[in-house]
Amino acid sequence: MLATAGAITFGAIWGTLARLGLVALNTYDGQSIAPLVWAQAVGCLVLGYASHKRTKAAIEAWYAPAFPMITVGFAGSCTAFSTWALEVFQAFSNGKGHDRIGLYSVMDALAQTATTLGMGLAGIWAGRALADAYPLASLPAMHVHPMTGHVAAILLGVLFWIGSALLCGLHAPFRHVTFALVLCPPGALVRWQLALLNPPRSADDCVHVRQWTRWPRGTFLANILATLVLCGAFTGQLSHTFSSKTSCDALQGLQDGFSGCLSTVSTLIAELLLLRPMRTSFAYLFSSWAVAVVTCVLLVGIPRWTLDLNDTCQWVLP
Repeated sequence: MLATAGAITFGAIWGTLARLGLVALNTYDGQSIAPLVWAQAVGCLVLGYASHKRTKAAIEAWYAPAFPMITVGFAGSCTAFSTWALEVFQAFSNGKGHDRIGLYSVMDALAQTATTLGMGLAGIWAGRALADAYPLASLPAMHVHPMTGHVAAILLGVLFWIGSALLCGLHAPFRHVTFALVLCPPGALVRWQLALLNPPRSADDCVHVRQWTRWPRGTFLANILATLVLCGAFTGQLSHTFSSKTSCDALQGLQDGFSGCLSTVSTLIAELLLLRPMRTSFAYLFSSWAVAVVTCVLLVGIPRWTLDLNDTCQWVLP
C-alpha cells in the first residue's frame, strides 16, 4: 500500500509537470484550440498504451506498483476534468470578455467539449493501437528483493514531494508551478482511494474487459469534488481578499495541483468505453459534464455576476 502510494506520488508530480508544460507550450497568440486539449490527449494516449492487456502484464511482472504509477499517477494527473469543466463554463458565459454574441459563446463551449472528447478517445485508441503494433513484451527483471523495490518507490515519492516543497519555499518566482507540485499528490491519492467505489474489474481487464453496467461512482465523485474545490479557488482569485502574489500562487496551485490531479479525463474516457449499454455510457458522460458545469455556474458565475468581482490575481500572476 505505501509503495503504491509512493509510486503514485512520483507519477503525479511528473504528470502535473507534463500537463502544465503542454499548456504553456500551446498558449500563444492566435491559438486555435484550448491548450489543455493537448495534455488531455497525451494522458489518454499513455493510459491507452499502459492499460493494454499485454503492456499491463509486462509492467506488473517487472514491478507491480509501476502500473498505478503510470496510469493513476502520470496519466490521471496529466489530464484534468475540473479544469476542462471550468473552461467550458468560461466559454458559455464569455468569461474572458470576447466581443461576440451569446450564440457564439454556446458554439465555443460545444467546440471545447467536442474537441476534448474527440482527442481523448483518439488518444485511448491510439495508445491501444501502439500497444498492438509495438508491444511491451518484457522489461528487465528486478534483481532485488521486493522489499527493496518497495522502499525505493516510497523514497522516490517522498523525496520528490519534499523537493517540491523545498523548491516552493526557497524559490518564489516559480511558486505558481511548485505550489501545484506540492498539492498534486494528495489529489491523486484521494482519487486512487475513491476508485474503490467503482465496479469491480476482472483480473485481466483492459482490452478484453468485462463490460460495466453500473456507473463508476468513485470517478464521478472525484471529478465533481475536484470541480467544487477548483471553483472555490478560482472565485477566491476574483476576490480582493487574496491579492498578494503568494496567495494567488497558492490558489492557482490548488487548482492545477490538487483539483487537477483529483479529477481525470483519461479515466473518464476509458470508462465510457467500458459502460454498456451505450445509453448508460452517454448518461454517465452527460451527467458528469452537466453537474460540473452547473457547479461552475453556482460557485463562479453567481458570485461574479452578483458581486461584480474582478480577477484580482491577473495582475500578480505571470
